[in-house]
Parts: sequence; C-alpha cells; structure tokens
Amino acid sequence: MEICLNKEEMEYVAYILKALSNANRLMILAVLAKNHEMNVSDICEKLECTQPLISHHLTDMQSKGILKMRREGRNIIYSLENQRVIDIIHCVADCKK
Repeated sequence: MEICLNKEEMEYVAYILKALSNANRLMILAVLAKNHEMNVSDICEKLECTQPLISHHLTDMQSKGILKMRREGRNIIYSLENQRVIDIIHCVADCKK
C-alpha cells in the first residue's frame, strides 16, 4: 500500500504519533473512549494515578487537538476531539498480531 502524503502531512502524523507515544496517555484515551466524558478526578480514580500526572497529560493532549474540554461549574470535563485517534491505537495494536 502506497502512502501519498507530502512532507507537511508526514510531519503532522509524526506530531500526533509522538503525542500518543506514552502509556499513560493511551490509558487516558481508552478510558475517555469508554466513558465519553470525564473530569480529572474521575480519570485519576479509574487509572489509579496522581492528579498532577493526569492533568499534565490532559492539558498537553488538549493543546495538541487530541482532546477537547468544557467547563462545568468548577470542573473541567474532557472528551475525545476526534474518535479516529482510537482507530490509530487499534491499528498499531493490531500490528503486533
């Protein structure tokens, strides 16, 4: 299968793959894919990770356009910006088979 992307498009692909290349980030994405929307506390509870660690990853992925956020009172609610990121994760996981 031929890949027909120009340099700019390849750089964007590398940018997104680099943003996803962390097990904690992948686990956050998996939890959000299953639950659709969650706040930081709920994600921390599900993943048994500290709030500063999760907040760091959420903020970074949101700034890169992987996640979106909305404010609900004092909480910030996170969700996937584009469900196709889950397809990327499945595709890479399938390469192992």
